[in-house]
Amino acid sequence: MLLAAALFAGCKKDEKKTAESENGKTETAEVENKAVEGQSAEVDETAFSDTDSALKKNEDESYTFRYNLKKGESYPFKLVVNSNQSLTSDGKTIKVHSSRTVIFDYKVEEVQNNQFTIKATFKKFAESSDSPMGQLSYDTDKTKPADKEVAMSWLIYKAITGQDFNMVMNNKGKVLSVTGLDKIIANVMTKVKGEFNAEDQKQIKEFLDYSLSKESITSQFEESLNIFPDKSMKVGEKWEDTQNISEGPVKGQNRITRTFKEIKDGKAIIVVDGAQDVSSTNVEPKSGITAVTKNKATVSGQIDLDYETGWIRTGKITKTENVNTTYSKGDQKETETGTQTIVTTVN
Repeated sequence: MLLAAALFAGCKKDEKKTAESENGKTETAEVENKAVEGQSAEVDETAFSDTDSALKKNEDESYTFRYNLKKGESYPFKLVVNSNQSLTSDGKTIKVHSSRTVIFDYKVEEVQNNQFTIKATFKKFAESSDSPMGQLSYDTDKTKPADKEVAMSWLIYKAITGQDFNMVMNNKGKVLSVTGLDKIIANVMTKVKGEFNAEDQKQIKEFLDYSLSKESITSQFEESLNIFPDKSMKVGEKWEDTQNISEGPVKGQNRITRTFKEIKDGKAIIVVDGAQDVSSTNVEPKSGITAVTKNKATVSGQIDLDYETGWIRTGKITKTENVNTTYSKGDQKETETGTQTIVTTVN
């Protein structure tokens, strides 16, 4: 089933991380957060005063980032992830394209003490893939697919669509509490009960318990929206997250740098770039085959924040990976090479 796809599409991490940053972000562990002078930039802050804006200007010309959401207002969040993958082995190349879309609606129900009580509603799920195995797709805005396996995924996500839960976050985007997830799980299981046998129902329940856990919801939300720097920044300055990876046989480093490029047309523009360099060695005990994998990736993109609210107006991040795996046993060797480009857009 396409059910194996994550409930929330996002910039997936290739490996589990061995440390967390102090601000709760799951993307990288923050071991360095230095503001340095960067490029010259344009500032146009004509539209808003400090009391009406998410960016508060300080006496030293730096800005403090925060959310400035309004009670009764709804804030859309559309996440689209497109992936193009190519794998070459033994002279043959396989190409796979996939796409995932998730749409939320976040409505602010209460604002108090720099905290926002938010009603989060699942609005839409869609997924498609195109590979040598054929084409598969579903969209909860459309009718049930004819393919049996795809239809099973459609039924589950259709049952989730329209469901809502509540959460409280502070004005930095950190989630403080999440409630109402058990209700969603119970409602979904009731809706799909007549469509699946007992074993399938058990697997679906396990999937929902994981994907709709407080931990998963918090992690996914903060990966996307807990993006502000921990300290005030001047236009042109940057902050960097670097993490050393050490998870079993996987070793390497991730680095993400964000530059506060400019304020223009009612937007605070953040430029993102980064790199990943990891490798691993695994030996299969039974066959004696050794697999050595090297993965190098670059990340680039831009996030435009609304100057008034702090919400993401638009965002686009591109990750390009080059993977080389060598299998060996004795004098025999075989190499697989692969490339993957993942483009993630928001709103």
